[in-house]
Amino acid sequence: MAISFTPVQLERFRREAKKLGRKLSITHSEALDRIAVEHGFTNWSLLVKHSDAPRALAVTEAPSTPRNARNRFYLHGDVVEGEVGKCYCARCDLFCDLNHFRPTSWHEDGEDGERFLSSLARWNKLTSSEKGRRYRPADAPNVLQQAAEAARTAREASRSMFHKWLESQRDRNDPVGDLAGDVLSDKHFPLDASTLREVEQYLSRYGDHIIRAAQQAWREYQAPHKKTLAQALAGELGISETEAEELVDAEPQERTGHSGEMTYGYLFDFAKHASPKLSAKLLKKRGSLQLEVGPWFFDAVHNQVV
Repeated sequence: MAISFTPVQLERFRREAKKLGRKLSITHSEALDRIAVEHGFTNWSLLVKHSDAPRALAVTEAPSTPRNARNRFYLHGDVVEGEVGKCYCARCDLFCDLNHFRPTSWHEDGEDGERFLSSLARWNKLTSSEKGRRYRPADAPNVLQQAAEAARTAREASRSMFHKWLESQRDRNDPVGDLAGDVLSDKHFPLDASTLREVEQYLSRYGDHIIRAAQQAWREYQAPHKKTLAQALAGELGISETEAEELVDAEPQERTGHSGEMTYGYLFDFAKHASPKLSAKLLKKRGSLQLEVGPWFFDAVHNQVV
């Protein structure tokens, strides 16, 4: 049976008690007593009474700090004040040498940096009353911070617009919402996947229902980025959208190779659709009333059948 616990351990027990209280719908004091029993004590008061607080405070506070001063709070990877060769590991709940966080040392899952950033975000959201007598300097040195922030920046830069769009859909109660949650929690999903084919290739291992959800998500993702035919023609011809409305009834003709199997573009002829004024403008601007576009042209156009 453990006969003493550090302030850091006691704080961890309190957090565990809060979670236990919510889970079992019991009071915080009842949850604390259950935690104490798990560690060999009859109740929480006895556990605290037998903890070696004075010795532990010597580790987390400067020797000259009064007993009733605020307690220094350490996040994962924080360097110990007054001991630059040591840092705190929240996963082990210990003060360790700095090399504890080397990739080949203790934790090999690569999660230490994200753990620090997440705990820092939670700490910064706490109000003064929630922090109580705990304090942590805003510029507290941390052995994980620089590399963690660089890794997060690189990860964010590599994310495709589709991956970012999925993040905004994760609270939906439908297949797209389920897909978003799964993708965002999948550490191996290709963050830079920018085509439906890439997404389908990765998700194909999970079954047809996942592919159908991905296809639905892709359709919804693409919709806001598509244009009307008038908007697309206006962009190609360099005219206003109102002027381009005169031309939307022109039938595009496929441009195929000699075998007729591959479409390499479409040809519009606006001679029968443009008004005299618009015809004159196009002839002056382009020297022709025809427009040839690539096969990609209709990919960005709403509900256009060719």
